[in-house]
Amino acid sequence: MKGLKTLSDVVVFCYALFIALLLTNLLDQNAIFEISTEEQTLTLYKTLGAVGAGLMLVKLLIGKLYITSLKYDRHMAQVKINELKADLYERKQAFRSNSYRESRMERMEMAVASN
Repeated sequence: MKGLKTLSDVVVFCYALFIALLLTNLLDQNAIFEISTEEQTLTLYKTLGAVGAGLMLVKLLIGKLYITSLKYDRHMAQVKINELKADLYERKQAFRSNSYRESRMERMEMAVASN
């Protein structure tokens, strides 16, 4: 998902750079798009604006999906941590229970041996 997000960021950046070069007349839209009338120029700018809006929408959706993916991964890591904590607690309880039983048995054996 991170690769897709990075790719969308690069595409949007390149598109924004292309538009900036067109608007500053560093690139000639008449030569690139073979435009001859003002109506075609207006249509070109409308089309470029619509494509830019579409790219930004795609970038927004990919960003939301990426954030959701990160939250899911974090949740799964937290679930795994909780499982490990529960396992550790159970082992500690079992060890304490066994230690108590063993020390009690040793005391009883000592009492029997001393009698």
